[in-house]
Amino acid sequence: MKFNRYLPEAKRKLLEEQYKDYIKHTPMSKKEQRAVREWVKDGHSVYENNSGGWYDGGIPVEFLTVWRDEEYIRSHTKGMTPKERKKFALAYYGWDDDLSAESAPISDEMGYIIDKALLEKIDAELPFT
Repeated sequence: MKFNRYLPEAKRKLLEEQYKDYIKHTPMSKKEQRAVREWVKDGHSVYENNSGGWYDGGIPVEFLTVWRDEEYIRSHTKGMTPKERKKFALAYYGWDDDLSAESAPISDEMGYIIDKALLEKIDAELPFT
């Protein structure tokens, strides 16, 4: 594989081995194979991603998983306004962008943003008040 930038021999070899093993064991379309190949040619592992996403336990989400999510969102948001795209993406990941007044973030005296509903829930769960 010809890499798009200079990498030490040991890193190139590791990336190529990971790539070959990954494409051998991971079902994917030709378009996905090209995306993974370009990602590796840029000097990245198939086991890391461009958005900094991590699974629970500190394991990075594989590049292809993130790429598939982004591709799904891109294909379903064509023609939408930026606000509509944001709302769709947040809903896709299970996050709600509409904050009610009771859970609106508030600043504390140190300048940190605190979710009011979360703070009340934490206070309610404390054995003392």
